[in-house]
Amino acid sequence: MRLFAAISVLAALCGAAFGQTQDLSKLPPHPRLWVGGVKTAAGYINPNSLAERSRTHAADFALLKRANAIDARALYATVASDRAALDKVVSDLKTFTVSDGHSLYPYALAYDWAAPSLSPADRKEIAKHLADIALGPVSAHDMRYNAFDNNALRREMGLGLVALAIAGEDPRAQKMLDDAQKLFDDFIAITGDKARADDMLGRGAYGGGWPEGYDYDRHGSRYAVIYFLGLRSATGVDVFSKSPFWKAKQFFHIYEVLPNGKNVLPFQDNDNCATHRFDREVMLVLAREFKDPHARWYLNHVNTEQTTYSGSFEFLYNEPKGSEHDYSDLPKAHYIPGTGMVYARSGWGANDTYVAFCATDWYVYHQNDAQNVFAIYRNAPLAVKDGVYDGDMHPQFVNYSIRTISYNGMTVFDPKEKFNGPDEIPVAANDGGQMIQQWTGDPPGVAAWRQQARRTGAPMRDTVDWLAFETNDKYTYCAAEAGRAYQPGKVPFFSRQMLFIYPNWVIVFDRVTSGDPAFTKRFHLHAPEELEVKGGEAVATTRKTNDTTVPGRLFVKSLLPAGGKVEKVTGIAVYDNGAERQKGPEPYNGQMYCPSHLQITAPAEKTSYFLTAMYACDATVEKAPEAKVIEETPDKVTVSLEGGKFRFYFAKTGGVAWGMAK
Repeated sequence: MRLFAAISVLAALCGAAFGQTQDLSKLPPHPRLWVGGVKTAAGYINPNSLAERSRTHAADFALLKRANAIDARALYATVASDRAALDKVVSDLKTFTVSDGHSLYPYALAYDWAAPSLSPADRKEIAKHLADIALGPVSAHDMRYNAFDNNALRREMGLGLVALAIAGEDPRAQKMLDDAQKLFDDFIAITGDKARADDMLGRGAYGGGWPEGYDYDRHGSRYAVIYFLGLRSATGVDVFSKSPFWKAKQFFHIYEVLPNGKNVLPFQDNDNCATHRFDREVMLVLAREFKDPHARWYLNHVNTEQTTYSGSFEFLYNEPKGSEHDYSDLPKAHYIPGTGMVYARSGWGANDTYVAFCATDWYVYHQNDAQNVFAIYRNAPLAVKDGVYDGDMHPQFVNYSIRTISYNGMTVFDPKEKFNGPDEIPVAANDGGQMIQQWTGDPPGVAAWRQQARRTGAPMRDTVDWLAFETNDKYTYCAAEAGRAYQPGKVPFFSRQMLFIYPNWVIVFDRVTSGDPAFTKRFHLHAPEELEVKGGEAVATTRKTNDTTVPGRLFVKSLLPAGGKVEKVTGIAVYDNGAERQKGPEPYNGQMYCPSHLQITAPAEKTSYFLTAMYACDATVEKAPEAKVIEETPDKVTVSLEGGKFRFYFAKTGGVAWGMAK
């Protein structure tokens, strides 16, 4: 993925030398995870200050007191000097069993926090039990080793924290930490931290995003936060303070939230399309770390729900009286290079227009086969990603929800093309879309990614070239070329340019060349509720889906291709011809099945141009302003909006280019 616009990517060293073995024989005494540890470490929390904090942060301490999670109970017991509560924690630490790192890490924290109050015999017994669980069921839980994949991070996060907790009590700690640190070295590599600013190829998280999408970032990056907090307090190794990745992640969370303030953009595998406590936990840490007033605003006004499950995060990191600032001074758009995402909005009100664009290289299983795709919201969802993801392997997942056809994207149908699925569904449906790469194996790191970058067949990792990103107070423009996302030879070239003119207009211009002129090229758009089509125009209206408070409407006008077929296809998870349906699990957590789909089919030709003008507004608007082509030559097409209020052109040949005339 390459971007030629003026985007700078900063690289910085992250404190003490990460990647060097940490000698666990030199760790400070308990507590040393999150609380205590190295007194000179960045972010140091003095254990002796917590009693006073329980008074100054009484609401957070009360939340801690009500919690059932063992880390929260241990923290409460030590701060409150509650012997009965501590005895119950000790009993549970001696007998617990878990099978994954995410379930293990609270026990590592609980042991570390309780350790100063334990007898040497109890400490040794619990440390042995922690190591036995870590090296038994947790180590065997998932054998994938890939820093792009949250499953590997889940495992190594648990093992690494246990190693830091039991150092000095169990001789297995050093090897456990060394093994965990190898994966987190790779994590640092994919974020772009400590890398050269001109060496970003294969670094799938730089810019603060996460290749698996927003929902799995709640695991992948969050697991890294949990581990790195413990590593810093115990050893002094600091990956946060000078990290462009972690600083940028605050804005990944801020911009991902839709204008209704509840839902998040559902790209990639995502079975929870709403703000979540895991998001809040990460932002609590980052707000304390970087003291950005926008992060504090997010915590105080957007993702505000405090739960006992997050009791330790809330008590240790929440500063509700910290400096805050609303989003009004932020740019209208945010670009995350590693994940190829642009989030743009006309403003920060509930009834502003929100537009997202995705064109990402291939990194990991939980991505979808959908590059150069977009979504549009006007508070209400108007043009969206369709389908339901529930984590299971079934025809709807393999044949629809991960596929190009479930997005607002471009299919190029070769009737002879074969798609290979997983063992359960070895022959996948032919949607005409991009390559299936989910079951071709994930690269274990940046070096392996680069070796696979541009193979002549799958896996092919480097599938997208970003060409431009520009944002100002009038519009956001972005462009990417994603022909390599399709089977080699099928689509030699596919550029998509998106121009979002605030507050209403979204213009998409596609240049698509197929290997055979007979391959059917189709533009797709999915409407959550109503869709009316007449001639070359369509109107999508949403009145109630996903917490809609202001019903929205999207006018869609096909300006090119000349002679294109504009039609409505009805049905749940339905393919172009309407003959094959892929309905699966019922929608939940903000996911949706769209009953109506717009498709625009180009005449048979080697290169097709799709020019689609969309106007997002309230559902009370009965007619969109004028949008028309005022000049077309073999080399460019010029568009006028609203009687000449806006005029711009797109190049049809040569390099991907555009210009704003007015």
